[in-house]
This record gives sequence, C-alpha cells and structure tokens, in this order.
Amino acid sequence: MASLTLKTKLALLTTVVLWASAFVAIRAGLQGYSPGGLALLRFMIASIAIYGIFYGSRKERLPIQRRDLYRVLFAGAIGIGCYNIALNYGEILVPSGMASFIVSQMPVVTTLLAVVFLGEKINRYGLLGMLLSAIGVALIALSHYVEFKFYLSVFYVIFACLAGGIYNILQKPLLQRYKALHLTAYAIWGGTIILLVFLPDLIHDLQHTTFKATATVVYLALFPGVIGYSTWNYALGKIPASRAASFLYFMPLFATLIGWFWLGEVPTMMAFIGGLVALVGVWIVNRSYKKLVNIST
Repeated sequence: MASLTLKTKLALLTTVVLWASAFVAIRAGLQGYSPGGLALLRFMIASIAIYGIFYGSRKERLPIQRRDLYRVLFAGAIGIGCYNIALNYGEILVPSGMASFIVSQMPVVTTLLAVVFLGEKINRYGLLGMLLSAIGVALIALSHYVEFKFYLSVFYVIFACLAGGIYNILQKPLLQRYKALHLTAYAIWGGTIILLVFLPDLIHDLQHTTFKATATVVYLALFPGVIGYSTWNYALGKIPASRAASFLYFMPLFATLIGWFWLGEVPTMMAFIGGLVALVGVWIVNRSYKKLVNIST
C-alpha cells in the first residue's frame, strides 16, 4: 500500500478543510442569493476557472470519446447540478454542520447502488453500518422538533446525498479509462449546463445581492471547487481511492467547527450524537467494503 507522504497529507488536509467550509459558505451565500442563482454563479465561475487554469494555459486536450461524453455530462448534471440545487435548498434551514453529517453518508448510498446495479457484494458488517447510518440521520432529523419545513429541508439534503451516490456509480467505470481531472472538468460543465435553467434567478439576484455574498460565491467556486478538486485528484493519484475517501469522514467535524465560528451555528446534543453515530456507520461500511471507488463533492 502506498505510503502517505507529506505532500499527500497536505493535499488531503486541504481537501477536507475546503470541502467542509463549502457547507458553511453555502449558508452564508444564501443570505444574498437564491439557491438556484448561487449554484449557477458558482459553477459558471468554476467552469471558466477549471478550463483556464488547468487546460487553457497548457493547451491540453480533454480526450473524452464521443460515446462517453454524454455519460460524463449526464453524471455532472446529476452529481453537480441536482446535488447542489438540493443541497442549497436544504441548507436554507438545515445548519451547515448537520448537512455535512448527512452528506457524509454518500459512501453508504454508493455502496447500496453498487450492490443493486453493479452486482457488488456486501457482508453483514456492511449492513450493520448502513443501519447505524440510518439511525444517525434519523436522530439529526428529530433533533429539531419544528415545523414541517425543516423536515422537508432535511429530505432535500438526503436527496443531495443520493444524487452524489448516483454520480459515483456513473463515474466509476469511466475512471478506469480517463484521468480524474478530465472527468471533473466535463462533469462541472455538465452541471453548469443544467443549472442554466436558473439564469433568470441569477440575473435577479445580481441586482439585489451584496458584495459579501458575491465574494462568498466566488470563494465557493475557486477554493472548494477548483482548488479542492485539484488537491483531491492529486491525493487520488498517490494512494488508493478507498483510503483517500476515509479521510473525508473528518469533513463533518470541520464543517461543524467552521459553522460554529463563522455563523454561530451551535449544534444540539442530539444532532451531534446523531452525526457521530452516522459517521461510525459509514466507517463500518467503508471497512467492510473497500473495492468501491468513492469520490465526494
């Protein structure tokens, strides 16, 4: 097994911190943007940046065969477009830390989909981990005994988690034929295309938003987006994907701390316990099922 060098450790730490901060930045950006406008502006900027920085300056081609192009674009529409719209709507009411705990169940969702559609196997420990994860998410949902709107927001975040799992399944066969960074570029463009339906919302938002909110969206595009994916792909090239994915389980803890200091989101004890239970469940699933490639957003 490949060893963890200092550069690889720094790349993983950068990815975890930046992706954790995205949950908090989304909550902050929603103070000046609608969910659709925020998602579209974020990935319009990311689309331009990932082409200009990684490809435009080096004149590097993006070798995706025509037969795979539509699949990659569709994966991006689901895993970036639908994922971010659902997450943005969910985070209108769901605190950033709790949203990150729910989304951290993505490896579990990916495992279930792989069992159903790819014929993968899972043992009883994996089933136990899934049960614990479900209990943890239920505790998060029950930790806020408020009106129906909050529960609907929780289901938006759960839908985002499902979209991320579908994205992983669609990308898994392609990762064996193409560079992860090339697939990331096309996926971002596919997500941006479907998000263009929110262009009227973005035009309206730009006329009424604040500089602070716009700066937050730019941060989301460049740091958790372009830089986060860059450091993640570097780590994937150095160590097995399942090992790299295990480090992403620290993401909810960072998101909770960042949300606490940035937005003053203090988690309830039940929600925090539910998040920890969910993480234990994901860890058990990951330990019992290492063959599946997990790539999170």
